Amino acid sequence: MQIGDEGQGFSISSSPQKRGSSFIQLPHTRRTMNEERITRSYHIINFTLAGIILLIFIYSGIFSAQKDNHPIPSFYEKMTGEPANSSGLSRAFSEIIRGNFDSARAYNKSSIPVFLFFLVQFFQRIGISFVVIKWVQKLSRIAIIDISASITLFLVCFWGLIKSMTQIIF
Repeated sequence: MQIGDEGQGFSISSSPQKRGSSFIQLPHTRRTMNEERITRSYHIINFTLAGIILLIFIYSGIFSAQKDNHPIPSFYEKMTGEPANSSGLSRAFSEIIRGNFDSARAYNKSSIPVFLFFLVQFFQRIGISFVVIKWVQKLSRIAIIDISASITLFLVCFWGLIKSMTQIIF
């Protein structure tokens, strides 16, 4: 049962979870169980991705390109003996964190756009979570915009690596 004018910002409804009871639902004050579950899942995904990106930045700050002490080797390079298209990204990220952009480009020419992807995604994950808190009713629209923006940003920032990989494959 639902009574009220949605346009005025309130409604009185009988909750399916609490049969026989009614409550006034003000905008952004009460959410359905489904909205809460979806919102919580979206926050978990966003903050997990932001945490992983933050760990990448910390890793890049700890290990130095000059000392060549990155503990994660290139498995492709070890197996084939040839450098991969992504070779040098860890060292380049270390240089970008330290503000050495020319040195970063020398390690991998695609490093700055790839780093920018992760930087933008870090702030986008956090920002989108705050947007979802305020406008949970529009979560499907927000998710479509978020996914579209992320895919577009990925293609733009990784285009150099994608292009070089397609040349190898084809």
